[in-house]
Amino acid sequence: MWRVRPGQEEEFVRAWREDLAEYFLSLPGVIGGTLLRSVDDPTLFYSFGPWHSPEDIRAMRTDPRTTAVMGKLRELCVEATPGVYQRVLTLGQSV
Repeated sequence: MWRVRPGQEEEFVRAWREDLAEYFLSLPGVIGGTLLRSVDDPTLFYSFGPWHSPEDIRAMRTDPRTTAVMGKLRELCVEATPGVYQRVLTLGQSV
């Protein structure tokens, strides 16, 4: 979850696409990524993406480049909350 500083929304989207997404897609184990923005609150974003394994996530989190890239995004936010989630149920078409 990302709570972006008001007025920084477009800069955040640019940084997510050009910095975070490009970096993550260069790592082994990443399948893709999605950035969602709240319709009711333009400062609220969620991003997620599937990884091949928990080990790939741990490797990403211990990579020093991750701290640098995430730091750029966090500077644009008042709150950033990372997490690891497991899909429990999907309705309709699989993603």
